[in-house]
Amino acid sequence: MTTEPVSSTNEVAQLEEDRTLRKDWAKFITLNFLFSFGFAVYASVFQNFFNDIIHGTPRGLGAMESIREIPGLLTAITAGTLVALAEARVAALGLGIAGIGIGATGVTSTYVPLVLVTVFWSVGFHLWAGMSNAITLTLAKGKEGGRHLGRINSVSAVATMTGLGLALLCAKVAPRFAITNETLYRWDFVLGGLCIFVAGLLCATLSHHAAGATRAPIIFRKEYRLFYLLTFLEGCRRQIFSIFASFVLIKVYHQPLDRMLLLQFVNNILISLTAPKMGKMVDKHGERNPLTLYAVGLILVFLGYAVSNSVAILCALFILDNVLFTFGVGFTTYLHRIVRPNELTPCLNMGVTMNHIAAVTVPIGGAWLWEHFQNYRIPFWIGVAVAGISLISTRQLPVHRKTA
Repeated sequence: MTTEPVSSTNEVAQLEEDRTLRKDWAKFITLNFLFSFGFAVYASVFQNFFNDIIHGTPRGLGAMESIREIPGLLTAITAGTLVALAEARVAALGLGIAGIGIGATGVTSTYVPLVLVTVFWSVGFHLWAGMSNAITLTLAKGKEGGRHLGRINSVSAVATMTGLGLALLCAKVAPRFAITNETLYRWDFVLGGLCIFVAGLLCATLSHHAAGATRAPIIFRKEYRLFYLLTFLEGCRRQIFSIFASFVLIKVYHQPLDRMLLLQFVNNILISLTAPKMGKMVDKHGERNPLTLYAVGLILVFLGYAVSNSVAILCALFILDNVLFTFGVGFTTYLHRIVRPNELTPCLNMGVTMNHIAAVTVPIGGAWLWEHFQNYRIPFWIGVAVAGISLISTRQLPVHRKTA
């Protein structure tokens, strides 16, 4: 006699759980949009701000980037001290710190204050970075992790594209209203920081669906060594290209702000279209072949930057690298398949730390080589070697076996 009421109660409870999960997905997608939009507005003009207002050098940029990445190096330790907080709460704290720091970038006019503000927001950024993929996979409930990661990347790309479009529009119309580049840069930073701070407030409202199981504070196991190696190499690749490729176009080939914004705009149109497909490809075929294609593509990109003098070719390679980056979901899905229960988040945080061992050393080392030998191509030759090692390491990944 009690079977039907109990069944009905269970159905109501399940419907409520499904509704709450859908709300969490809507919030998480929205806050990812806000974060990516805000960070795009900031990042799209930062190197021009550094060159035009701070009058920075390649060595100064490299040193600042290395210092900025120190909080990323300490991600596993920092997140470990916050182990009592759910992933969403740690992410919300990180977004709040990042928003305040990025907004404050606009008040700096000299190198040292800029470095201090940059390190401050970097602490928050890396707390968020260490939690975002874990929250995505937690909300996915073990189903099609690659597709969901690709979907979030696509949302981020659309948001970045929107932010770049706004920055490009402002750069075009500012001269008509006698707005200087310096004023434009500073208001871009305030807008970017505000959007990221609001994303943090929204993240704090996520429900229990976004919280993983109780997690260990710090994990470093031999069985995850291939994941750690691949994320370390990815850190080398990311730093070499994200710092030096755009700065070469600005410093060496004198590409103006609107041209750089247009390049990034095109990048994100392509990423928004390709990211979900890359995620589905990883789900269907496993990580080995997509990441092999990724490594081969990186070799060609770095080789092109090391030998070409054509601005058109360099711009095309700049776009290609950013599209190839969407294959990076394979690193996370590989770990997700092999990780022990309750160890996903601390392992991802350790991966961020391994990634940032490279991030702390590569920028200053690459900048020193550039200035010492008066040759910007040297960092890209190093990138060719790194991509080659990545290709060899990627072939050690297990062959994909379809699961039920």
